[in-house]
Amino acid sequence: MAVCTASCTLIGTAHLMVQHRLLDDLNTGFVANLHRLGEEFLPLTEVRILYPGGAKDVALTSHVRKSSILFVAERSAGPPDRNGAKEGKGHLLRVKKPLSVKVYMPPYTIEGKMHVGLWQELAQALDGDNRFLPMTDVVISPATLGGESAFPFVAVNKDQILHIGELSEALQRLRQDIQRALDAEQREVPDLATHHHP
Repeated sequence: MAVCTASCTLIGTAHLMVQHRLLDDLNTGFVANLHRLGEEFLPLTEVRILYPGGAKDVALTSHVRKSSILFVAERSAGPPDRNGAKEGKGHLLRVKKPLSVKVYMPPYTIEGKMHVGLWQELAQALDGDNRFLPMTDVVISPATLGGESAFPFVAVNKDQILHIGELSEALQRLRQDIQRALDAEQREVPDLATHHHP
């Protein structure tokens, strides 16, 4: 998984509890050997750390303060379930609906489907108790320091969101149509440097 903060990206492995999803551990922590862990920090193992200036580092383990996390992106090929996270064995399925959103979280813009309760609107999900909110089919701009920009699942830290807007399907189609028209226009414009006018 890729854990993105404002000052670095950490790529490593988070070891989830047997019946937990990533989203559960991000929002609640977990118990291991009768000790409560992961309340304030997300533990990672086999970590590569990438910095904006190009510097790199490695660590056997690293604990990332959850409040500093912008988002956590799953890099594995495993399919998310219907509510935007991998289904834990025996985990109760909560029916959710996807809302197309655009999240502004400097330095990133994140577009995808945010999954909210079936009867919730975006504002209600944002005001809920969970710090991390699930998104699927995500495109991130600019790309992370690891060079990736598309992820099947991302958990967004709502405390780091500058602003967020819901995108209608009609607006998304309009944006695609405008982009296609601009692309076609660029192909039709002749290169003025190669054509001389008398």
